[in-house]
Amino acid sequence: MQTLGKAIVPTMPKVIVIGGGIGGLTLARACLDVGIEVKVYEKRQLDTMLSGPGGIFIQRNAMRVYRLLWGGKIFNRFYEQGGKILKGGFSSKTGDPLYINSPEFVGEQDLGVCLLRPELQQILYEALPQGTVQTGIAFKSFEDTGDSVKIYFQDGSTEIGDILVGADGLYSKVRACLDGKELLEDPVYSGMCCWRGYFDRGNIPLDPQYSWMEYWGRGNRFGYFDVGGGRFSFYAFNNSKVAVNDDAVGGSIQALRQIFSDYAQPVPAIIETLDNKKIYRDDIFDREPLSTEWGKGRVTLIGDAAHPVQPNLGQGGCMAVEDAFEIAKLLTLSVNHEQIPSLLRQYERSRSQRVTRVFNVSRQVGTLGQTNSSIGCFFRNWVYKLTPRWLADLQFKWLFDYQPSWEKVVSQPDI
Repeated sequence: MQTLGKAIVPTMPKVIVIGGGIGGLTLARACLDVGIEVKVYEKRQLDTMLSGPGGIFIQRNAMRVYRLLWGGKIFNRFYEQGGKILKGGFSSKTGDPLYINSPEFVGEQDLGVCLLRPELQQILYEALPQGTVQTGIAFKSFEDTGDSVKIYFQDGSTEIGDILVGADGLYSKVRACLDGKELLEDPVYSGMCCWRGYFDRGNIPLDPQYSWMEYWGRGNRFGYFDVGGGRFSFYAFNNSKVAVNDDAVGGSIQALRQIFSDYAQPVPAIIETLDNKKIYRDDIFDREPLSTEWGKGRVTLIGDAAHPVQPNLGQGGCMAVEDAFEIAKLLTLSVNHEQIPSLLRQYERSRSQRVTRVFNVSRQVGTLGQTNSSIGCFFRNWVYKLTPRWLADLQFKWLFDYQPSWEKVVSQPDI
């Protein structure tokens, strides 16, 4: 007797993402582009999720991802909203250029775009269908059953998916659960704090040939960059004990005045335009790189949840964007759900070398920029000034080598 039956058609997995930052929202869009069902859960309320201090660099390597997503709409909106990364570099606190690069060093017209964080978040959120992102829902734990993942939330609700991705940052609850912990151990303090915010250009004497610049002093640095519409974001680093605030000196502006009083223009002029209420100060932490495996079973991590770095290269968010794309691309290769764990481990191995290199170089640049001795600053500045630009470019050129491609993956219609 002959038995007839239906052919088994492979189905795309359902992805649950914890965290609605740049990595989580980008992953959601990438998944939708290739027909993968996805839900994002964020513990913050929507207005808080769509906020953030200062600006962010989305450099050319990450922008190549956005060129591929949603028919290039995110890519186009970023350029419409933000400021192009053009010529810029490092100078001494007296304004003497130490290292200057321009987009030509990687054969491009620009190195990407900078945006204010709230505007970036808004664009990414609007790129997703209504209901994709659920806010005000805090992750609690998960259970990997072998053929699915059950997620438990603090409010008692649950969700079931085929894959769980932790995109929940430096203090990732998903990463803690992977380690069988309630909370992660403390991250590594860098020894420096950072102030961030933005200002309108107005009459500030910014050099028009630069879209960004960072000034290096002794144990401190000050930088600014164009975020579009005549606005600029600023950041300032200072070697500091952990958990110090500015109340004792009369607020953040007064603290910045004291620290950067001997810096050349435009630094003092920028500080005088700032609003105390719009300056955000925090301490800078990272974590030592994980091995070539970041997750287990059907669970993995992206961005700062997996590999937090110091913000010295402007590549932290960019690494999360790359992670997001590479996960979505690999998941299209699955012919059955049993292959998912091995595909996630493949993703982790493929990313580990690059993100570890970003981690190491970022620490190196931070150590140089934050040199705390007079003799150390002298030799740092002397070496940078005497190094041929083509040789100095090699320290950063590799960052832009990333070339994302869907390869044989056929994109689905817009959702």
